Amino acid sequence: MAVIGTFGSYTAARLGIYASQASLNVTGNNIANINTRGYTRQRMDLVSLYSNGSIRYANSFNVNIGYGVLTDGVSQLRDPFLDIRYRDENANVGAYETRLECLQYLSHILDEVGDGNGDFGVLEGQFNDFLQQLQNLNIRVGSVEYDTTVRGSAEIITQLFNSYAEKLEKTQDDQLKTLKEDVGSVNKILTQIRDLNVQIRDAGIYGDKALELRDQRNVLIDDLSAYVKINVHYDMEKIDEFSSVERINIDIADSGTPPIRLVQGIYAGQLDMPEETLARNPEYDPESKKGMQYIGIGTDRNAVPPKIVLTDNPREAIIAPDGTPLENNLTNREALEGAGKVDPDTVYDPAASEGMKYLDAAGNPTDDPAQAATVNNAKEKADDNRLWMQVKALVDEKGRYMRDENGREITEDVDLYDNDLYGSLQARREFLTEEGEFASKDDIAFDKDALKKRGIPYYRKSLDALARKFADIFNEANTGPDGKPILLGYETEIVDGIKQYKTANGCDLGSITGIVNGVDLSKYQKEQKWVDLSSLPPDVQVAIKRVQEEHLASDADVAGAKGHGYPITGGGVLFSNSGDGDDPTNITAANISIAKKWSNGEVRVLNTKKVDSLNHSTANDNIAHMINLMGTKFDYMPKDTVADADSDKRYFNGTFQERLADINNILAVDQQGTAILYNGYTKNALSLENSRQSVAGVDLNDEATSMMQFQKSYSAACQLMTTLDAMLEKLINGTIR
Repeated sequence: MAVIGTFGSYTAARLGIYASQASLNVTGNNIANINTRGYTRQRMDLVSLYSNGSIRYANSFNVNIGYGVLTDGVSQLRDPFLDIRYRDENANVGAYETRLECLQYLSHILDEVGDGNGDFGVLEGQFNDFLQQLQNLNIRVGSVEYDTTVRGSAEIITQLFNSYAEKLEKTQDDQLKTLKEDVGSVNKILTQIRDLNVQIRDAGIYGDKALELRDQRNVLIDDLSAYVKINVHYDMEKIDEFSSVERINIDIADSGTPPIRLVQGIYAGQLDMPEETLARNPEYDPESKKGMQYIGIGTDRNAVPPKIVLTDNPREAIIAPDGTPLENNLTNREALEGAGKVDPDTVYDPAASEGMKYLDAAGNPTDDPAQAATVNNAKEKADDNRLWMQVKALVDEKGRYMRDENGREITEDVDLYDNDLYGSLQARREFLTEEGEFASKDDIAFDKDALKKRGIPYYRKSLDALARKFADIFNEANTGPDGKPILLGYETEIVDGIKQYKTANGCDLGSITGIVNGVDLSKYQKEQKWVDLSSLPPDVQVAIKRVQEEHLASDADVAGAKGHGYPITGGGVLFSNSGDGDDPTNITAANISIAKKWSNGEVRVLNTKKVDSLNHSTANDNIAHMINLMGTKFDYMPKDTVADADSDKRYFNGTFQERLADINNILAVDQQGTAILYNGYTKNALSLENSRQSVAGVDLNDEATSMMQFQKSYSAACQLMTTLDAMLEKLINGTIR
């Protein structure tokens, strides 16, 4: 190091003034941005100025002294390890915050404890009211008034089921729209990160660190980490033979090797969730050797010797001398033989189901997208949405595709499967798709934990199962073994070898003659087929019913028999899948209704199923049976509601009210567990953010200390300049004198 010269001391003082002033400027910038989101505390990097040259006239009395201080640039105080930990934890926060939010929407609909009469929920309280009305009818058999009150109570139950189903459907539609908005937000973030990367790259080429742009990018990366769990890493991008700049890469975490990339420098992808997509093969296994027809080199292309691998991606294939990928069974087998791993299950098989990504219209596996069938994916009002996403090929701001090391454009879109994402997006997606115990075999093939995950479809199907069980049980109780009304109004007798038909009170229809409603009943008196009213022509049915009503009227005295107040119907369907009909099949919470014939009085609650020509009109054994049904435990099987459900196991056994309480209990437990995890992850994230801020954040106390430090160093450098000036003035002027 050279000896500083006389005028060199002025340079040292001047550089000290510059360094102190620049440091004060950085401190002022820190204080000005103390409330700026994402701002990272900056520091002036100072280095001592020195010379490597040798001193021409050096001697043993020389003392080596530096030339002062240089400002080497401005850097950020940031801990990359804390960034990684925070973003990982932020993905947990995003996932459980979204899940908790969605469960709270459900609780507003289903958690009805205390909303009804007394301490009962609305639907539970209505079940109690229905039971009470049955008990009232039980002691007043044959009363039209009390039959009507039973029907009215049942109708409120159906309306509550309809209301809950409608609210759940609306919530599902709203959440689908929110998911689409979230996908749009992620795409906007990816685009903004790419655009910032372009600016940072351009600045880097000219030697500028672009710290403020990096702060903006870090804020966007933090936001992205709440939606999707990501890995962020940096490498150097070669600009030319002599220079390179830093490049950022953002991958989906835990997405395989190589990982699914979202951003690579000035290139970025977009998430796509179309309304319809190609039907995927649940047996497809991306790791299956049977589906890998190409030979490629491993991710470490610089390895010696190179690691040969199998791949189903032609872009990753080794190129033959003629420029085409190496592809055929022989090449696949040769590569496996070289690795000593040949067996029939590892050799490429173009017909292997596990190697084919799609399903055609007949449900057969295919590897040709043109032959694949389409399924609903994100269509509004559809109950079978899969909500699969893709990462579109990475492009720059002008839409140009990224190229691989061989100069080929990378144009392939990457399919995301059920568990490739984690974070807010995945939580909302699972909330919209997971069916729990109602999951199908395909659902389980795509996600082995499907039976454990419950979203809106699970709760919708649970209500459907409860509504269907309630309707089926009471329809069965009010009909015969074949599901048809029981003809209590008629009996048959064999008189002289001929069937005679009588009303329930003993009136012999065979003794009735004449024309009723224009129908001559005489020819039907000995008709062998007259067993079921439904088998007769409609006009005959009307005439017979009129005769029955006349014979059962309270003031009638036909053939010496008094009536019993009103006609005994023979029961019938009480609940249907539409208020305009009497179809008891495929009943759900959304469509359960009072059957049309029950609503217009043609069907009433059947008091007995025992045919007794004298006493059945006052019997109440069937009403008592219905009362007992409200306290009977029933099995609930997934296949009773969802035909393609995979599980054959009973998922509940209990009464209607117990099943309703179980649905609410499952929701409450799930919500409580999610809240506990969310609070834990939030505390961890907050702790990590505090740790980050302790390093990267602006602290007024620290900045005040720095300000005082640099102000003193500035004053000292100025004083040094003044002192040197005085010394030099004394030296020059004093010597002259």
